[in-house]
Amino acid sequence: MNALAPLAAALAPTGLNLTGSVRSREWDAVMAPARQTSALLPGATTIAVFANGGPSLWRAFLADLDADPRGLIDEANPFDAFVRRVVLAADASLGDLPRRWFWAAADAEVHVDFRMLAHLAGIGHASRLGLLLDDRFGPWLGLRAACFWVEPGAELGEPLPPVSPAEPPLSEHCVGCSRCVQGCPGAAFPAGRWAVDTCSTFHHLSDACTSRCQAREACPIGAEQRYDADEIVYHYNRAAGREALRRRLGVPQGVDRFDGIGPHWGDWRKRVDVKGG
Repeated sequence: MNALAPLAAALAPTGLNLTGSVRSREWDAVMAPARQTSALLPGATTIAVFANGGPSLWRAFLADLDADPRGLIDEANPFDAFVRRVVLAADASLGDLPRRWFWAAADAEVHVDFRMLAHLAGIGHASRLGLLLDDRFGPWLGLRAACFWVEPGAELGEPLPPVSPAEPPLSEHCVGCSRCVQGCPGAAFPAGRWAVDTCSTFHHLSDACTSRCQAREACPIGAEQRYDADEIVYHYNRAAGREALRRRLGVPQGVDRFDGIGPHWGDWRKRVDVKGG
């Protein structure tokens, strides 16, 4: 996977500081045909996933906005747009390798299972929170982009037999720990793991978690790597987060082309087919 090192090195200064890779045959074994490499990039041999741990990516994003506020004014999803921009700038390190990028963003053209991909690539472990848990960064881990590419001279090998992917085992950090369970005001861990429907129902009844997740904040792993307060608000309440960015930049609301989306638990609850089933 010689192509991965220069790409990872180019992205690390932007805050995309976690990288892993997996052979395509391992990915294909747990995906339905519509999400296998034969459908997404025929002949792909390698898949790399890029993530940020801690607040460094957000701080790079803020520095970029400080230099040019149009990164906010002209973008409906400015943080995702920043990620795409820095990734595609670093993409030049791959030269003429056949490749295709996928994004962990709501407006992505094709959604792939980033949690499974990161797990296969060695980034993070399953947690009670439903988020990946990193040994250093805890739950303050954001999956951002994946690249499928055809590595010259690589042996494809025989595809692994398809399996039904089971939920990965809990991180050893979660065994015997229930801090997130205790910290959740919505009791959204009825069986010891986060339950999406319970969480969604609570959000319709209470504004306690409008701009934060108290269960996530209760996790003791990586507490010193917690996202900055303005980043937490932005990810959980885009309207409030965008307003905070306007204040930071001195941009009047009338100049900004977008309002941002507030908590939208009805739309958020819609299932997205990430496995191609």
